[in-house]
Amino acid sequence: MPGCFIYIWLCFFAVFVRETEVKEVQTGLYSRVELTGEELDQQTVDSLRSVEWTKRNGLVTCLCFKKNTTFSAEYSQCCGRAHFYLNNNSLILENVTAKDEGVYTETIIRGNGTTKSQNFTLLIQYPPNVTEIVVSWTSNTSVTLKCEVSGVFLHLMWKREGLPVLEKHTHSFSERNQTLHISNITSSDYETYSCIASNAYGESEQHTYITGENSTVNRGNGAAGKTQTDQIVLSSGFTLAGVLGLCIVFFCLYKNHQRDADKVHGVYQEVPDTEEVTFSLYICTDLITSKEPSQASFEDYSAVGPTCREETVTLYWVTNDQSTSCADAGYDK
Repeated sequence: MPGCFIYIWLCFFAVFVRETEVKEVQTGLYSRVELTGEELDQQTVDSLRSVEWTKRNGLVTCLCFKKNTTFSAEYSQCCGRAHFYLNNNSLILENVTAKDEGVYTETIIRGNGTTKSQNFTLLIQYPPNVTEIVVSWTSNTSVTLKCEVSGVFLHLMWKREGLPVLEKHTHSFSERNQTLHISNITSSDYETYSCIASNAYGESEQHTYITGENSTVNRGNGAAGKTQTDQIVLSSGFTLAGVLGLCIVFFCLYKNHQRDADKVHGVYQEVPDTEEVTFSLYICTDLITSKEPSQASFEDYSAVGPTCREETVTLYWVTNDQSTSCADAGYDK
């Protein structure tokens, strides 16, 4: 009778079995994803007891959605902006991010008590990230550019001044185009080189400018960086502006000092300590000769006439504090 027990156990398992399926879903960051379960016929829909969606991320499990025959649909913040559509048995997630990754499980309980579960593993895919371009000079005329990429990329392209770099006798590629070799380099090759990596979810790029041996500048995602020459010119400009500013400040201070000095000299004029004055002095005498008194009469006086002589006199005018001492020194008592 062992076979009878095996048959009964199989029947019991067929009624109460919990069917589990796993499906992997990949989508891009900030995209819209649809998790679609098994198609339900109208009879199954009418006899449903409940539909439930849960999300498991590591050791944490939360309820996203639940609907039964007696209660309306219930959503939680566990799955963000989620919507369930019973007509096609789909859970829609909007604008997914890294926190939406995990295992989503749909559990359907039919009217006869049977249960069906289906698992969806949601993986968020990202664009590749070009981190840098490593430049290595192997000789004075040979250089190697290696594009460092994190993440998965499907295509990788090199450009020079915005134009694709084609493989020729002086340009060659290796390591899935990640490495660009330039031989017999000349001054015409000193330009901007770009590495662009992409997949189905986006692209990323980096730029480097080759100016000569051991002289390159990396710039990422667009041309946000500046070349070394631009930085030198910018520094020189700031230095020159600072020197000119100092010159202007000193010039203004000098002019202001000159104006103050002119005002002082305009009001107070320097007076010499002594001033020499020279003038001529004429001394005139009227000499009249007379006779003896006994012979005097008005008519007897004879006029000799005026006699003059010139005397030169020099005077010193003293204006300082030593005027008194000088006067005393020159006075003979």
